[in-house]
Amino acid sequence: MRIGVIGAGHAGVEAAWRASQLGAEVVLFSGESVLPYFRPRVVPLAFGHAELDNISLRPESWYREHEIDLRLNAEVIELDARERVVTAGGREELFDALVLATGAAPALLSFVREFPHDVVPLWGVEEGLAIRERLDKTRQLLILGGGISGVESALYARQAGLDVTLVEKIDHLVPQQLGAGAATVLAHRLRKAGIHVVTGRYAVTVVKREHLHVTLDDVSELSGDLIVTTVGAMQELKLFEQAGLKVDRGIIVDEHQQTSVPGVFACGDIAQRDGLRTTTVVHAHEQGRGAGENAVAFVRRRPLVYVPEPLSPLLFKHNDMEIESVGPPAGDNLVEVVLTTDGQTVYRSVLLEPSDSATSAGGILCGVQMIGSHEGFRQLLDSLGRPWSDIVRSSYPTANG
Repeated sequence: MRIGVIGAGHAGVEAAWRASQLGAEVVLFSGESVLPYFRPRVVPLAFGHAELDNISLRPESWYREHEIDLRLNAEVIELDARERVVTAGGREELFDALVLATGAAPALLSFVREFPHDVVPLWGVEEGLAIRERLDKTRQLLILGGGISGVESALYARQAGLDVTLVEKIDHLVPQQLGAGAATVLAHRLRKAGIHVVTGRYAVTVVKREHLHVTLDDVSELSGDLIVTTVGAMQELKLFEQAGLKVDRGIIVDEHQQTSVPGVFACGDIAQRDGLRTTTVVHAHEQGRGAGENAVAFVRRRPLVYVPEPLSPLLFKHNDMEIESVGPPAGDNLVEVVLTTDGQTVYRSVLLEPSDSATSAGGILCGVQMIGSHEGFRQLLDSLGRPWSDIVRSSYPTANG
């Protein structure tokens, strides 16, 4: 029984491990030249706070011990999904089942192609090391993209002594996880740390004279020695579409992580399930484990198992900066209840969705956002889906609330 796993990120390694545990002969294809690594550690790697040899997911010996044939520099260039034939590294191989876990690629602004050495997307090890090599010659750093990776990059860069400007197109930072109230406090704290924060603006042009000069959409200008972009991800789907798989914004999968072709599974950022794509390590691990198990079950003609979608909060800490959030950042029908804030350093709130039940006065807890504090976050996390009135009556410490 041979299982081919294409992609060696969090989801792919987990899929390979689970399939190996269940007795499969596993080949794990990686398009990169380094051991599979913990992607969130690329930011500290880029700014000199982590080393390449300590961000690997597993040591090289682990793959041998688990009889996983890890192939580096083995980008898959052709795929026959129905016949389960993979072409990589000049070899064409047949498998009994496949797991696709190629992840995502960085969304590229046009300036990256114009100035490949001066505008670097912070994504993988290669880009992280390219940024690191430039730090000694960089005094002013511009970061385009104010999501969590942009914020973390700004904090590390400031810690390294750089002058940092962080630009976010949306009108507040970390828009996928935070509402305006929490983001305002976050921006205040970043400015207090010496980071120049610009929101509601985006780069239109970049020119290089003595320095890089960026013109924003309001015709204001910024300058710097290096530009780092953290503007999101994109899925590269051409290979899979040509292989006959059903795709949309990702490879469409069911609750078993199975694609439109039986015996071919997908997991992690490349998979689209229930209209959504994976964005967290926790989801990638769960989906990878399930995809690996179901690949083996398919070959053995056993029932496929349901792969759960775990709760995946954002838990971020850098020195004295803390960000915790879970659930939607905001919504037209949601009510935000602020529990604690001083407007500058601390913000704690909950998001409630309306309920038709008379016993759910106040709404149902569906989200939590905290800046500069984690007080009660775990209790609130465990209370998601419960009526807010019940949570209050159970004597949860709501501080100012």
